[in-house]
Amino acid sequence: MRKRVCIKRSLTLIVLFCLEIAKLSSNETNILGKTTYFDNLSSSDEKFMESYISDQILLPRTIYILKNNGQVNQNLNIYARNIFMTLSPNYSVDLTSECSDGEIGRWFYPDKSYFDDLSGSHNNCQLTVYAKSNSEELVKTSKIQVVDTNNDKPVRLLPIGDSLTRAGAYLVEIEKELPNIVTLGTRYYLDDQKPPREGRGGWTLEDYFTFNNEKELDSPFLFPIGVEAQRYKGNTRDWKRICYTNCKDYAYDGFQKLARGWKDEGEFLYTQEGYYKYPTIGDVMYNPELEEGFRWIAWNGHAWESMMNQPKGVEFDFTKYMIKNKMAFEAGTPTHVSILLGANEFGLGKKIYYIDTFINQLNQMIDSIHEFDSNIKVIVCLPVLGPDPQPVTSWMRNVYIDYNYCIKYASYHLIQAFDTDEALKRNIYLAPMTLTVDTRNGFNYVQRVEEVDGIKSLVINSDNSIHPNNHIGQVQMGNTLAAVIQKYR
Repeated sequence: MRKRVCIKRSLTLIVLFCLEIAKLSSNETNILGKTTYFDNLSSSDEKFMESYISDQILLPRTIYILKNNGQVNQNLNIYARNIFMTLSPNYSVDLTSECSDGEIGRWFYPDKSYFDDLSGSHNNCQLTVYAKSNSEELVKTSKIQVVDTNNDKPVRLLPIGDSLTRAGAYLVEIEKELPNIVTLGTRYYLDDQKPPREGRGGWTLEDYFTFNNEKELDSPFLFPIGVEAQRYKGNTRDWKRICYTNCKDYAYDGFQKLARGWKDEGEFLYTQEGYYKYPTIGDVMYNPELEEGFRWIAWNGHAWESMMNQPKGVEFDFTKYMIKNKMAFEAGTPTHVSILLGANEFGLGKKIYYIDTFINQLNQMIDSIHEFDSNIKVIVCLPVLGPDPQPVTSWMRNVYIDYNYCIKYASYHLIQAFDTDEALKRNIYLAPMTLTVDTRNGFNYVQRVEEVDGIKSLVINSDNSIHPNNHIGQVQMGNTLAAVIQKYR
């Protein structure tokens, strides 16, 4: 019953959020009721939420910063408003360190002269967060470690994620800041001057475990059980849409190079019906337009026909992904994999009670990556917060409050799960983007005039509710991930 209540309220916020996005795009005026996810909770709801609403400081044990080389602004900030899990922390807050005093509301990268000699003890310092209210006092300390960029051991990064990774702006920053790094993936846009990646807009981690999605591509990591990777040629519907009918759609654009055998131009490897043009006997495809029980088809030397023994299901297999898409990895197999997900699960989707499933699937993905190569460094990125609600005067302010709390809740549990000695032994690391992206200056805010019942008022809102701007927010995302990559090259 309690989960049904949360689901109902989550769906309400999703509808409101989508309406707001549509409004921002069309510049239409539409005033909706100002309801927040935590407003008007019944007593039973409040009891259910007790285990979720708690005071915590979101700090990993160590935070890495790139040494400033004078060419790129690697200023790292830790924001007080980002590191408390509570909805409205009523604390007097102090962020202190022996290497910098920071300023009100944030601690920032200290004077670079402090770390000029990285061979000495100045390589590290501590950041301590004190938070005091009338009822309690919280204290947490994190080690700050500055990483030199002299190490130029080759890095091949495969970034997996949602629309933030699909857009790729933070990946450009990483390539600017680090020597000898190349970004890999099967999605590549010829005209955006950004590196390949494995980003899918609107996707959750669960979507990467979902097959035969009617409205989207299949997960690139799912394969029919019992079929060799090089034999599986994909879903006919997907290739039809990528190559011919929907090639410029948000979901399908960026895969045309893959459909040409990793060539920028030339013919597609698939027919207008989505069938592979050059099959050999035993190659397998999936045709969702056929009747259930007959959708797995194989090439018999003359035609595609339904397999007598249909595969019993699909499996998540990173090794098969690498074999099937080897043409996209001409530079070599990944040395690092970054995973940036959570916005669509916790900010807009299944909310906070989904965290256990999320962590289980994340471990399953990481295990599959390490079955391919146990030396791959896997970097779990703490999800990025949405805009700071404080300057917002529209009803979206309540949505941002809820969104940011749920993202913080997810980040807290990701820190608990992966900021451990055991995770380090498994080559798993954290990039704390939740803490380091400026929710005020890292988003663009816009003003507009709204009229209700003949009364006009000025409304302030963010022009994007999930994606930080390119000139500050995305740079900070790139800085945060780049420092972890450089530390563990």
